[in-house]
Parts: sequence; structure tokens; C-alpha cells
Amino acid sequence: MYGGRFFKMMGAYPAYVGLNNYELALRHHLEAIDRGGNVCIFPVGKKHLSSEVIKAKGGVSYMAIKTGLPIIPVMIQGIEKLTFASFISGKRKLTITFGEPLYVKDIFKNLDKKTTDLDKKDYENAAAVLMRKVAQLS
Repeated sequence: MYGGRFFKMMGAYPAYVGLNNYELALRHHLEAIDRGGNVCIFPVGKKHLSSEVIKAKGGVSYMAIKTGLPIIPVMIQGIEKLTFASFISGKRKLTITFGEPLYVKDIFKNLDKKTTDLDKKDYENAAAVLMRKVAQLS
């Protein structure tokens, strides 16, 4: 139950994977922002239960460069063996911790390139900085 149907009920949509093009993969996210909406991205692409920092995909840092908007890091704890029924019944508790906003300058090291010259590795490195910031929220 966690994932597909739940997120569709919430009005969410997936990123398109395997395109090797952030602009195409995140087109719905960019359109939502253009309409004045908010976007929630899971930088790893899925939930993970360990406390270790997992390699993130670069889409979140691409979005930061493309939009100039801040990233609000969020740590969600308590999702182990979470089901919709256990959440609704109160048998499982979630803890959601919000961090301070992060800007492009906070996640891109030595941004001395033009933003048009950034490559996948640059975006992934910036996403790794973001994930370390998220890990510090616990």
C-alpha cells in the first residue's frame, strides 16, 4: 500500500526514470512550481530505513539550480513496517523533522562553473551534501 496508490490519492505523480535528462524527468515538478505550487522530492527515489547516508539522485539539486528556490530538508522517522491501518489507528507514530532552508550556495561546492555547464556528477555531489544535512536532523 505504501507508495503508488497512496501517493496518487494525495495528487502526486512520479518522476520519469531512465531518461538521463532532468528537464524531461522532472517536467511535472517544474510545471507545478511554475503554477505556484510546492514540490516534494525524495532525493534517493524511495524510502530507506537505515540511518546511513544513501546516495541521492541529482534531480533535487537540478531543481534548486533551475528554479532558484530553497530546499527544505525533511527527516521522516518511524516508517518501519508502517501500514495505512497502523498509522490511522495510532499504533505507529511518525516523527517529521524540518531543517533550515538550503540554497544553491549551500549544497554546491565551489560553484565556479556556469550553471549551464553542470553535469550529472555535479548534481549528484550537491544532492550528497543535501543528504548529509538531512542525516544531521536525526
